[in-house]
Amino acid sequence: MIDVHLIVNVFNGEKYLEEALDSLIHQKYKNTLIHCFDNHSTDDTSKILKQYALLSDNVFNYRTPKHVPLVEARNYAIETIRKNTKEHFYFGFCDGDDLWEKLWVSSLMKVSSKVPDILLCNGSTLKGSETSRYNSCLSMARPSPFNCPVFIQSCLFSSNILQSNILFFDEDFKIIYDTEFWIRTGRNYTYVHISDHLFFYRLHLDSMASNNYYPIICERWRILKKHNLSKIRFFLDLLRICVSPFVVRK
Repeated sequence: MIDVHLIVNVFNGEKYLEEALDSLIHQKYKNTLIHCFDNHSTDDTSKILKQYALLSDNVFNYRTPKHVPLVEARNYAIETIRKNTKEHFYFGFCDGDDLWEKLWVSSLMKVSSKVPDILLCNGSTLKGSETSRYNSCLSMARPSPFNCPVFIQSCLFSSNILQSNILFFDEDFKIIYDTEFWIRTGRNYTYVHISDHLFFYRLHLDSMASNNYYPIICERWRILKKHNLSKIRFFLDLLRICVSPFVVRK
């Protein structure tokens, strides 16, 4: 049975962390390993992670060398696991405030025999007690800096796509690195998409674009320039989000 390594990057996540970890610990897939990376939290996050690592055989506790942006913390975690794992494996990214159904890993791994690069499912957004379903899509027929077709946290990635000395995420993009990742790789990887809604992405008021609007637009423009995307499409999408609610990645 193939090992699945789940990476939990967390900073000051004490409010929802236990709920998130419980949803990962109770995954039905037996070979699930949970790697928690504390990004130098100042609340009780570190204490909670240590407790879970002591009580659960499949939970491992780490700490980044220093506090870094999330994109760098994710890359650090990937490199740490890759250096310590020789066999083929799948890995995924989990935030300390999101939730996963118990069958998330097992449902995805059932289709791993097709040997895809990426396994992904549908999910839901979670705001308070309200949920709203969404369908993932890796179709990059019309790539755009405003189009992040799937939440990173709903996917499992094959270790076969890891390349030596090449960062998984581009650290030049601190906020919407996931959008840049899909535009850069979406047409290069094979994937299997299952229709089950198995993941809950928690929305927060402090995630609204009012706090990050200008930096995000700048990153979107740099994505456009890096990948030679349509400027007309860029301005049309910019106009669209200006007249509709806009939520950014955590």
